[in-house]
Amino acid sequence: MSLSKPEERLALELSCPICLQLYRDPVTLPCGHNYCLGCIQNAVHAEDPKSSKHCPECREEYGSPETLPKNFKLSGIVDGFLAATSGGGLRGGATVACDHCLDEPVAAVKFCTRCEMSLCPSHLKRHEERHRSLHVLVELPAERDGKRCPVHLKVTEYLCVQERLFLCSECLMEGTHQHHEVQTFEVAKGEMTRIIEELGKSVSDKLQMTEALVKSANGGPPNKAEDKLVARANILLDNMTSLITTYKSRMSTEMDDKLHTRDKSWQANLCDLEGCLHQLQEAQQCTSEVLNQSSEFLFIQNYLTVEARVRQAANVTIPGLHSQESSDAKHLCALLRTDAFHAEMSLLLECLHGIMNPLDLTFNPVTANPSLLLSTDLKTVKQCAGVKSSCAGDHSERFSSVSQVVCSQGFSTGVHMWAVEVGPGCAWSVGLCYKSIPRKGDHSRLGHNTSSWRLQWKSKKLTACHDSANVAVGDGLIVPPKKVEATLDYEGGTIAFHSSGHGGRKQHLHTFSAMFKDAVYPAFGLHSTSGDSWITLLSGV
Repeated sequence: MSLSKPEERLALELSCPICLQLYRDPVTLPCGHNYCLGCIQNAVHAEDPKSSKHCPECREEYGSPETLPKNFKLSGIVDGFLAATSGGGLRGGATVACDHCLDEPVAAVKFCTRCEMSLCPSHLKRHEERHRSLHVLVELPAERDGKRCPVHLKVTEYLCVQERLFLCSECLMEGTHQHHEVQTFEVAKGEMTRIIEELGKSVSDKLQMTEALVKSANGGPPNKAEDKLVARANILLDNMTSLITTYKSRMSTEMDDKLHTRDKSWQANLCDLEGCLHQLQEAQQCTSEVLNQSSEFLFIQNYLTVEARVRQAANVTIPGLHSQESSDAKHLCALLRTDAFHAEMSLLLECLHGIMNPLDLTFNPVTANPSLLLSTDLKTVKQCAGVKSSCAGDHSERFSSVSQVVCSQGFSTGVHMWAVEVGPGCAWSVGLCYKSIPRKGDHSRLGHNTSSWRLQWKSKKLTACHDSANVAVGDGLIVPPKKVEATLDYEGGTIAFHSSGHGGRKQHLHTFSAMFKDAVYPAFGLHSTSGDSWITLLSGV
C-alpha cells in the first residue's frame, strides 16, 4: 500500500511499538500505553513467569495480560484507516506534487488555472496573498499533460535531445541550447515511438528464440548425449565384430575347402610319383641284370627282352610337386572379398572416429543474410524480418539476396556427420556448398548453381536440387522432418540426408553424388517468417 506523507505519519501513530504494524485487537495498560493483545502476551511469555509484569516502554508494573481492557476506540480508528486507505478515501487518487517545492516533493492541494501550477498548502497561502481573487483555484486535475519550466514557469513544449531536458519557448530564446538538437514534443514522440517499436520487435524476436530454447531445454538433455554417444559407439563396435566374425567364418570355410582339394591333389601326385619310382626301379634292375650277363647269347636275348621297357623308363617324365601358394593366395583374397572387407572396416573406423571426436559446428555471422538473427552461441538461426539484426554490415561473404547462412567449419577430406533440428512449420533448406558460391542474385540460392547441393522442405514438399535441377524426394513425405542428419563422404563423393525420428529410427531422404574439388561447408536457408522458423545445430553428433 503506497501512502502519502500525512498518511504515513498517521499510520505510524496507529502502529504497535512491538510489531511495528497497525494495531490488531489493541489493549491498554494502566500506564496508558497501547499494544496488540498478541504482542503483549508474547512479551510476557518471554519473561520469567515468576517475575512481575512491566510495560515494555515505561516499565510500570501491571497485572495479567488477560485482565487488560480492549481499546475499542483505537480499534475503530484502525479499522476506519484501513478502509479509507484501501478504498482511496484518504488520497483522492494519485498524489500530485507541488510545482514550487523543488528540493523535496510535497503533496499539492489546489491547482491555479491561470498559472497552470499545483500548489501545496504553504505555497497556496502565498499565492492567495499575492493574487487575491484574480486567479481561479480548482481541485487538482487527475492528470497533467505538461510540466512547467522551473526557471521561467512556462509550460514546456520542447525536448533537448543531448541533455534530455524539457524546455519552454523562453529557454530557446535565451540560446543556451542553440547548438543542441531540440525537438518539439510531437517530433520527439514520433522518433521515440519508432525507436521503441524497433527495440520492442527485437526484444520480441529474441524472446521467441529464448522461449523456443527454454522449451527445448526443459525437455532435459537430448536423449542424454553421453548415453547416446556410448550407444552409437557400441553399435559401430558390434558391426565391426560382426564384420570380423563373418570374414573369419568365410575364411575358415574357404580354407577347409582349399585344404581338402589340396590333399586330394597331393595324394594323386604322390601316386603318380610312386608309379614312376616303381617303373624306374624296375628298369634299373633290368639294366643291371643285362649288364651282369657274361654269355653273349643270353646278354643279347635279355637286352632284346627289356630294351623297350628300359627305353620307356629312360624317357619317362617325372611328375613334379604342386606349388601354387601365390596363385592360391590371390584366389583366396578374391573369394574372401578382402578389398570389400577393408573398405567396410575403414568406413566403420571413420564413423567411430567421428563419434568419438564429434563436430562442433557454428554459424558464420559474416555470411548470414541481414534478415537472420543468430543466437549468442552461434548454433541457432531464426528469421527476424523487418528488424535490423546483428548480422548487418557489408561483407564479401554475406548473402544479400536470400536468407541463408554458412557454417564456419569446412571439410576437404574424410567422413563427417552433423544434424540439425528445425522449428515446427518452418520452411528450410539444408545443404552443402563451396566457398565460391555466389552471394548475390537468384543464383545465390542453395542448389541453383554448380557450387551447392541442398535438400528443401517448402510448400509441404521435400525436394533436392543441384545446378537448378530440382527433383521431388522423400517418397510422398507429408509431415516435415523435425531432425535432419547429413553424412559427407568426401573421398567417396557423396552427401546423404536422413530424417531421424523417435528411438533413433532413420529414414533415407536423398543422396547426392559428386566429385568434390574444394573444401565444402554446411549451408542452411530459412524461407518462412513465423515464430517457429528456426534451425539449431546439434552438438555431439
